[in-house]
Amino acid sequence: MERLLTFIFLLLLSVSVSGQIVTIDPSTATGDDEITIFYDASQGTGGLVGASKVYMHSGVVTDGPTGTDWQNVIGNWGSDDGVGQMTKVDGEDNKWKISIGKPRDYYNVSSSTAIFRLSMVFRNADGSAEGKGTPGSFSGGTVASNGDIYIDLDVSNFVRITQPTEESLFLEQDETVTIAAQASSSVSAMAILIDEGNGFEEKHSVTSGTSISYEFSPTQSFNGTLKVTATINGEEVEDSQAFNLNLTGNTQVLDLPAGLKKGINYSSDLTKVSLVLEAPGKDFVYVVGDFTNWQVNNDYLMNKTPDGELFWLEISGLTPNQEYVFQYWVDGTITIGDPYADKIADPWNDQYIPASVHDDVPNYSRTDLAIASTFETGQSEFQWNASEDSWQRPEKEKLVIYELLVRDFIGTHNYKDLIDTLDYIQNLGVNAIELMPIMEFEGNESWGYNPMYFFAPDKYYGTKDDLKSFIQACHEHGMSVILDMVLNHAFGLNPMVRMYWDAAASKPSSDNPWFNTDAKHPFNVGYDFNHESTYTQEFVDSVNSYWLTEYHFDGFRFDLSKGFTQTNNPNDVGAWSSRDDSRIALLSRMADKIWETDQEAYVILEHFADASEETALSAEGMLLWRNMGYPYHQALGGSNGEVFTSATAETHVSYMESHDEQRQLYEVFNHGGANGVYDTRDTTIALERLKTNAAFFYTLPGPKMLWQFGELGYDIDIDFNGRVGNKPLPWGSEGLGYYE
Repeated sequence: MERLLTFIFLLLLSVSVSGQIVTIDPSTATGDDEITIFYDASQGTGGLVGASKVYMHSGVVTDGPTGTDWQNVIGNWGSDDGVGQMTKVDGEDNKWKISIGKPRDYYNVSSSTAIFRLSMVFRNADGSAEGKGTPGSFSGGTVASNGDIYIDLDVSNFVRITQPTEESLFLEQDETVTIAAQASSSVSAMAILIDEGNGFEEKHSVTSGTSISYEFSPTQSFNGTLKVTATINGEEVEDSQAFNLNLTGNTQVLDLPAGLKKGINYSSDLTKVSLVLEAPGKDFVYVVGDFTNWQVNNDYLMNKTPDGELFWLEISGLTPNQEYVFQYWVDGTITIGDPYADKIADPWNDQYIPASVHDDVPNYSRTDLAIASTFETGQSEFQWNASEDSWQRPEKEKLVIYELLVRDFIGTHNYKDLIDTLDYIQNLGVNAIELMPIMEFEGNESWGYNPMYFFAPDKYYGTKDDLKSFIQACHEHGMSVILDMVLNHAFGLNPMVRMYWDAAASKPSSDNPWFNTDAKHPFNVGYDFNHESTYTQEFVDSVNSYWLTEYHFDGFRFDLSKGFTQTNNPNDVGAWSSRDDSRIALLSRMADKIWETDQEAYVILEHFADASEETALSAEGMLLWRNMGYPYHQALGGSNGEVFTSATAETHVSYMESHDEQRQLYEVFNHGGANGVYDTRDTTIALERLKTNAAFFYTLPGPKMLWQFGELGYDIDIDFNGRVGNKPLPWGSEGLGYYE
């Protein structure tokens, strides 16, 4: 009986091992043993069953036996480049293997660092499919809640530095830092050593126990190394990490020099630039960039104004016409670009912008520091044509607006080629183009409603001068240019969000001068601006004035303007939409500031609030959006008795389609009616009826809007490729063939 039970146990163990998602050989390997990794694609999520190629995307865990922080990652997701490519196990359809040799060599881990685990996921050749595990434990490893797979290595004796957890520290004079380490078991010797640049010096030691601690009092700033050595069961082990200490000294309190404003300030001296950052309540700020080799330097510690609101610094010794990439390191650890910068360096996305679109993308790849900004003295100013001085924009009541997303309107997604299409747009009878948001947004592929830097044109559409050339060309064609402005919210890479952030709650902190901790209204995305804050109001006014004066935009369409309220209705759409006099006051204040800059600028609101509130706003001189899509597509589909009189209002921009609605023909093809053989869903009939719709819409009084390709009867589902995903072009070799 005992033999039978033993046999059953071994059989179950064999089944368990053979059925798990990952195994290694040898099963008790260390980081210094040669290892082969086996992956069973039929296990876990099964996402790679039947794959013709499988890649391992992997790293190591060095922060402890149960750690999950990937380090020294090997693999290039989405690239079929051979890095991490596995081979199929002989005779198996869904089992793969890869021999990596010694993990320490494969992942380039220093000899002083213990490797506790291997971390991994698997993918196909182009990264469109992946294989992950089912959360839980298996023999020799675990699967995390996100499906990441961890294989435990054999580490019997080790020591780990537990404090400090950060490699770079900022201390005031006479402040100490705690250094601590923990051993896997009792030691016969353990010591703390620090290299401040002249070799390691022992600071403290013990001869027993499992822990060590020491209060270090630095006397200078340095970029060095911290090391802890230990002897455990006769084996000598160690752990080390970068140890960069910065003594902040005393931030000088000085008045802001006359003439300086928030952001980047240039002067006639092309070897100098002055930087001003608004950061109320912060203790200190360094300017760090390629000119400091991305190291903290006390020569670049910013001065603080007596009221504690602004930090400023003059930088000299610059080379004219050379672009510099830089950040502010706020309180040493918050790394941000300049909120007022007109050019941003994005280490994740800039590399995918073709040179044909933007030929001067910054050279910056520091993903560990996130977004940076640039400055360059001696830039050539754009030379506007004399025609700009005599440009007369159309009366707001007579606007015929063409709403346009650069990304989806033209395959090359750039302003230079967009200029070549202006004859086509003008011939439609349009007298204004409304560009969906073009200021720096997160990522490249976007509608633009996820803004991060509000003064910088997104490079995915071209250069600053390309945008100016486009606007000038529009004016020369008799068309105004309206900017879709997003000032209800910003996204997480925005520098003002990052400066005041509650990491535990994953939202803006309560002391954020610009943002609410929680949105005050439904349908919010990103992080909600507090429009009653004077900080926000000054920022908003600066943004609006900048685009009117620097780029000659003719006005704005304000996205989600109903969200400007501070009346707290986070979940009640009806209450949010009711008349709100405080919101009327906020929007009127903003509009008045816009008209101080340009008294004829268009102010158009995407509002959809109580009629009395819209009446009050229109009385101030603002236009509001009016969605006429339903009655027109109902009529298009054969319904009788639809009323179009609301489309005659001179106070509202009426439209049958916008980027937020299904297309008229999509509605008809899916819901249209028929009478005998006359079927409104027939393509020829539907297109003829669409022409009739246009005649009964664009000939009515009041401003109107046309969403791009509506003139062609575009019928693509708004959710094709995801709501904000790329939509097919009607023209071009890979388009829908509307002109073929």
